[in-house]
Amino acid sequence: MKRLKRPIKLAVGWLFFLIGLISAPLPLPLGQLLALIGLSLLVSESYMICMFTRKLRRNFPLVSRMMDRIKPFVPGFLKSTIEDTDPRHLSQVALIQDRP
Repeated sequence: MKRLKRPIKLAVGWLFFLIGLISAPLPLPLGQLLALIGLSLLVSESYMICMFTRKLRRNFPLVSRMMDRIKPFVPGFLKSTIEDTDPRHLSQVALIQDRP
């Protein structure tokens, strides 16, 4: 069962992410929510996607600011995804661990 869990989560994550990107231009914010849910599933299962998202947020500050702006309004699992992909998150964690 555990063998099937990861591929299913990846497939559902990609499906939600792609549907979210396609429906993002619609007037309702459903597309952005679906894309974030898909991204959350992908980041939780793939280290490579987590690093890619972190690099994307570092190279495009507008994307990072938009994700930071919606963080207070999303459910907890999406907040943790936004925090995990925050490029400033690692530097803050390193600073806290270096304290005596």
